[in-house]
Amino acid sequence: MTETDKKQEAFLRELLNDFKIEAAEHHQAITMGLLEMEKNLFAPELKPLIESTFREIHSLKGAARAVNQLEIERLCQSMEGVFHQAKQGSLTFVKPMFEILYQVVDLLGVMLAEVETKGKSIGANVISQTMRRLEMIALSPVPDSVSPVVQTQSPPIEIPVTTGFLNPDKQPGKDTVRISTAKLETLLREAEEFISVKARLGYFISEVKKNKKKESTTLNKELEQFHFSMSRMVDDLLLDIKTTLLYPFSTLLDIVPKIVRDLGREYAKEINPVISGGEIEINRRILDEIKDPLIHLIRNSIDHGIETPAIRELAGKSPTGMIEVNIQQESVRNVIMTVRDDGAGINREKIIQSAIKAGFLNKESVEQLTDSEIYSLIFRSGLSTSPFITDISGRGIGMAIVAEKVSKLGGVIDISSVPGKGCTFSITLPVTISNFRGILVQAEEQFFIIPTTYVERAVRIYKKDIRTVEAQQIVILNGESIALAWLGTTLGIKQEKIKKNPGAPMPLLILSMGVTKIGFLVDQVHGEQEGIVKEMGPQLLHVTNISGVTILGNGQIIPILNIPALMNSAARVLQGDSVSESAGDNDLAGDEKKSILVAEDSITSRTLLRNIIESAGYRVKTAVDGKEAFLFLKNEMFDLVVSDVEMSEMNGFELTRKIRQDKTVSETPIILLTALDSAADRQNGMESGANAYIVKGNFEQSNLLETIHRLI
Repeated sequence: MTETDKKQEAFLRELLNDFKIEAAEHHQAITMGLLEMEKNLFAPELKPLIESTFREIHSLKGAARAVNQLEIERLCQSMEGVFHQAKQGSLTFVKPMFEILYQVVDLLGVMLAEVETKGKSIGANVISQTMRRLEMIALSPVPDSVSPVVQTQSPPIEIPVTTGFLNPDKQPGKDTVRISTAKLETLLREAEEFISVKARLGYFISEVKKNKKKESTTLNKELEQFHFSMSRMVDDLLLDIKTTLLYPFSTLLDIVPKIVRDLGREYAKEINPVISGGEIEINRRILDEIKDPLIHLIRNSIDHGIETPAIRELAGKSPTGMIEVNIQQESVRNVIMTVRDDGAGINREKIIQSAIKAGFLNKESVEQLTDSEIYSLIFRSGLSTSPFITDISGRGIGMAIVAEKVSKLGGVIDISSVPGKGCTFSITLPVTISNFRGILVQAEEQFFIIPTTYVERAVRIYKKDIRTVEAQQIVILNGESIALAWLGTTLGIKQEKIKKNPGAPMPLLILSMGVTKIGFLVDQVHGEQEGIVKEMGPQLLHVTNISGVTILGNGQIIPILNIPALMNSAARVLQGDSVSESAGDNDLAGDEKKSILVAEDSITSRTLLRNIIESAGYRVKTAVDGKEAFLFLKNEMFDLVVSDVEMSEMNGFELTRKIRQDKTVSETPIILLTALDSAADRQNGMESGANAYIVKGNFEQSNLLETIHRLI
């Protein structure tokens, strides 16, 4: 390749990077334009919205042409034709048209995300099909003559599942950042100061060589002063470098209205999103990491919080619900992200009942808990108030993941709720990624770091302070009973619980997470450490109770404990549950085995399900359809039914309804395992009386076994 060719290639690469940044802005503006147009179909604002959205489509088309992205250009051209008709007054936008327009926007998002990908996921046939639908919209000049393609709700365009162009994780141009010259000049000045540090360090080295055989008090003082000033310089430089990596929250919040709209339609609810504070900046990595928790909180509000329009009207509310996402700068170091809805609020009694059933609470302790402590139980893995389990909700893990992610970012999450009025989640986050601080502890000969954010206090206790209540060791501190666990035992390290000097004090760290407190006994506490967290590679992701490592000043690599996972491990040890989580270890003996009936008309699926469930220690009987299954139920006792839906003789929905109508078997738990994955099918399953609905396309053996375990 000649030098000219290299320069040309470099120029084209730079041009494509510029296009990705520009295209992201146009794509987001088009999405927001459609959302505003749909809300203002009969308002005076519609005309300027059409004009501004038209301009964004036109600009994206021109930018795509400049970098030879012809398919994107063609799609924009077709969309532009629709808006041109609307500008001329020969086309009137109506609600059904927006479904196709949103599908086009989603399609463009995938195409833009793949501009540098060789194997495209969007085929020419999908693009042609989309363009034909846009042409049909352009042929619909007035509302009552809308194209049949629009009116009859034709099947959606098949767009590959993707996190999409709007995901900050996949944001084009994310490897570049715009920095003001003032910030760069500050960094340059701070870096130049290290020239004097280099000279000063050379001086000290020469002085040490001169005085290595004799003590020099003056040199020691100078070294201490040098260490102090250099530490300050390093801290200032790090802080200013971190500010160059800040990104506005709008990068994330701009996707919220589209998410709310799509989820609202999925759950048949009308919801108005209210967004504020997008101009506030935060570290880009934190912004990327908080995206999933934000989306889950929004989904949770729409699924469990906000009522259907009919129920809201009965309660005297507006049929349209509200979700507010607000960002506020709490201080120079922290921001608060608030997600609030005006739904039914959290059902306090359901949480208590679920927590007692899951073994997280006992009835006697409930009266001692505040509302805030009870609400925080929803962050415990395995706790769900939903009566209906699907492959995507009701499994009690979503909110636990939210809490864990927030914690890993060094944040804190709080909940408040008013019955009938709504629920508020407040997440306090650091503006930048702070240096890690933790307590260095020792269990036998191994060292670990415990993050200080979970440490309530560190004390020393004596063996005489330990009491045993119902086979559980506890210690009473300030009138509070705290369960005790040996850190080494929890981590699977062989540890002698009786020390050589039984009268010596034992170090105890009280760790807290929500309402859960556990005291961990260790051999030694070596003080607080500061450092940088290093994540473990993918080959070590299976290692439990460890979230990463840090490096001490002496070069020693120390594991950092994952406290949420550690607390769960300790709870299992305290309950005497040392059984492996693998399916085969749950085997039950003889008549103690639970009995499960499987209804499935496919012999292959029937055999597979039998093997999976039997290997987990259950007794299984199979039926070839719903009719035979119900006959078996009338003559034998079963603890649970697993059924397909699409069967020739009495389908799964019919079987479920028939079971619920029969008094002798009406309480039998039912899991529907099916290929039908639409929201309407899930709703049908819930209304028929099923306890769980698992889609075969998302089926994992662990999902089914965990659901069975929860129900029986």
